[in-house]
Order: sequence, then structure tokens, then C-alpha cells
Amino acid sequence: MKVFVLGIDSAEPELVFGKWYSELPTIKSLAEDGAWGKIASTVPPITCPSWVSGLTGLNPGHLGLYDLRYRKRGSYTEFGIVSSRMVSKPRVWDVLSGRGKKCGVVFVPVTYPPVPLNGFMVSSFLTPTTKSPFTYPRSLKEELFRIIGGEDRYIIDVYDYRRKDPRQLMEELRAKTEHDFKIIRYLLKKPWDFFMAVVMSIDRAQHTLWKFFDREHPRFVEDPELKDGLLELHKQIDEELAKTLELLPRDTAVIVVSDHGAKRMYFRINVNEILAEEGFLKLREKPRRVTSLREADEKGLIDWDKTQAFALGAYIAQVFINVEGREPRGCVKPGEEYERVREEVADGLRKVRGPSGEALNNVVYMKEDVYEGEKLDVMPDITVYFDNLHYGVNESLGHDSIYSLETAKGPDDSNHGEYGILVVYDPEGRVKGRLSGYRMEDLARLIMMLQGD
Repeated sequence: MKVFVLGIDSAEPELVFGKWYSELPTIKSLAEDGAWGKIASTVPPITCPSWVSGLTGLNPGHLGLYDLRYRKRGSYTEFGIVSSRMVSKPRVWDVLSGRGKKCGVVFVPVTYPPVPLNGFMVSSFLTPTTKSPFTYPRSLKEELFRIIGGEDRYIIDVYDYRRKDPRQLMEELRAKTEHDFKIIRYLLKKPWDFFMAVVMSIDRAQHTLWKFFDREHPRFVEDPELKDGLLELHKQIDEELAKTLELLPRDTAVIVVSDHGAKRMYFRINVNEILAEEGFLKLREKPRRVTSLREADEKGLIDWDKTQAFALGAYIAQVFINVEGREPRGCVKPGEEYERVREEVADGLRKVRGPSGEALNNVVYMKEDVYEGEKLDVMPDITVYFDNLHYGVNESLGHDSIYSLETAKGPDDSNHGEYGILVVYDPEGRVKGRLSGYRMEDLARLIMMLQGD
């Protein structure tokens, strides 16, 4: 059986299955004729670990992925951007290709640079430029340029979306959605047994447009032109999906899935400020202005020999203990001291309150609670969802408070949510009704079951 998967990055179940369900007739029809429900994202609920985990069927601890970037070995603040070279485990299309199935993989995160497969691949938003070899086979790139009207009209991503005028952003996201589905429908005409595409427009929109529709948002803006902006993008994708489904053979199984959801963001917690105040992060001198962790490191402001813990992250706090023998200048001995320091740090972060002293629903995960696999050594020692993801995180230093509204990349109206959407239409009726208990790691097994492998 053919299987078609559409990933809608960041689609939120409370909106898709709740507030806007009746406005999305294509998704609603697939759900009512098949099955639907929430799917638990990875820890953390972030694009790169979640999609790779879903398509390998493995916990992020097997992959060493916890964000869009990763810490380079031997450094505290030198980072690399995740790429396909880091994925050492086979994804669904690798397995199916090996069994002689034709696979089409389009815009799926963490596929740059593309790898050979029995079929074709177009990498996603991490493609550096249009000059990069972002397709397999390489000749496919020129084919795509032709169908969208030239290389200068090819849209890799909508960049700097947090700082764009929201009306301009809306226009660019509409154009990006139209662009992506034009390519998807063109490629569907090629031979395939498994086809997967991911669209990113909703993710980009939610970070900037959430405050225009959500009256409970602390920074709600009354704007008649933008109040339905996020809904309109959902409706555009639903309409494009309807046109796309018309191209599929009638016996095709269809999955619509998101890697995580979204929820309103109230504030950010400047987590390294807390660690510095509590004595876990030792500063030789406090920055006089807001300074990235990397810049503070380069200026020699951090005394790593006496630092016990530091944090990364923009949506969730990822805390690393400065372990002797693991970190470049680690000072916390493995074993009993590590456990004591980690618990002290975790306990302090559990108690963080809001700006008015209000209690927050802070969720704290120790590494071994959520990760398993051979790459545990690179995963964060503690992961914190402040107010269960209604508060984001800032890793920079030099703030006057432990609260802020934006990072160096700009402000966010929404954070990521811990659940995504899952809709399954199976012509053979093997999956029906309300779905529950699905995790992102189950996606690969679901695809293989529908494929008949």
C-alpha cells in the first residue's frame, strides 16, 4: 500500500481538533473517516529531535539530538547546526528503500545534505542556499527551479520571522505555503510508494501571530486584519491538502502529523541569571549589558573552573552540570557529588515563580527519566519546562531581572507545546476512531504497518 505523510510543523491539537476544527474540512474528513488524536512530542518538543525521533522510531538519546544546534565536543559555547550527517540510525525511507520501495522525501527537517535513496529527496529549511546541493538526485534541483519560475523564486524558508512586520510575514508565509505545495504536487507525479513532506509555515506564524487571536494572551493586540491570520494559514494548508489528495490513488493511506504543538508564551526565564544568583554559574564579572553565553565566555567573564551548572535553550531550559572528565574544565565529580549538585539545581528551578510572585507549574526532567541510548553523554542533565511551556527561556546574561520577553533572535508570542496532532486515514480500516497513547517514536512503526512492511 502507498503511504502519504504530510507533516504540519507545530500544529496544535487544541486549535486543529478544537477551536478551528469545523474550518478545516479536509483534515476533519480524514479524521472522521479514519482516526485522530494527540501525539506526544519528544523531550524537548523541538523540530529537529522530534522529526528524527519519529522517523527512526528511537528516543533522542540514541541520536544525540536535543535542539536545532548542538554543543561541539571540548567546548562550552561552540555550536554546530544539526545536519543529516548526525543521524546515524536508519529512517523510514532508508529501510523502505532497502526493500525496493520508491520513496519521495520533501522538506523533511534534518535532511540536509540529502542522502542517496531509492527515489528522490528535497531538503528543508536548513538548506544553506539555493547554490547548495539540496536535492537527490542533484539534477532534481534544476527541475524544481523550472517549475517555480527560476532559482530566484525558490523559497528555502521565511527568515527573521520574529522581527518582520506581521502583515509582511503573512504574505511571505502564504507565498511559501503555495510554493511548497506546488513542488509537492509536481513530485507526486513521479513514481513512489512512500511520500513524506513537511510544511513549516504554521511554526513560523505562531511565534509571531499568536497574540492577534488569543484574547488571553498577555500581549493581545486587537487588529481586525490580523485576528484571523493564523487561522487563514491553517485554512490555506487544508485547501492545499485537499488538492493534493486528489492526486493520490484511492487506496493510499494518509497521515497528517505535527512534531509538537504550541501555546501562548507569557514571559521568558533568564535561567543563567538564576544559576549565577544561586552560585552555580560563577562569573568573574557580570556583563554590563545583555550578553550571549558565548560572548561572555569569549570575554572571559565565566569562571568555568568554579562553575557547577549552566543552561542553554530558548523554549525550554537545558541544564548541563560541569562534570569532571566530561566537560573541558569540569569541577563536579561524577557520582555522589554530581547527584547532589544536580538535585540542588533542579530544586531551585522547580521553585521559580512568575513576575508577581505567582506559582508556576514547572516540570523538571532528569536525564535518565526521559532519555535512553548510546548518546546519553551529550544530552542535557536537566530539562525544565517553565510553567509547563507557557514560559520560554533565555540563556543570555546581563539582565536586570530573571524575566524577559525576547532573545537575540527576537520576541515570541508562543512557545512549543508537548503534544502534536495525528490524523490517520487507512483504507483498510486497521486504524479507526480516537487515538490515545501515541508518542512521536511510534510514527515510524505506524508508517511501516500501513505500508505493509
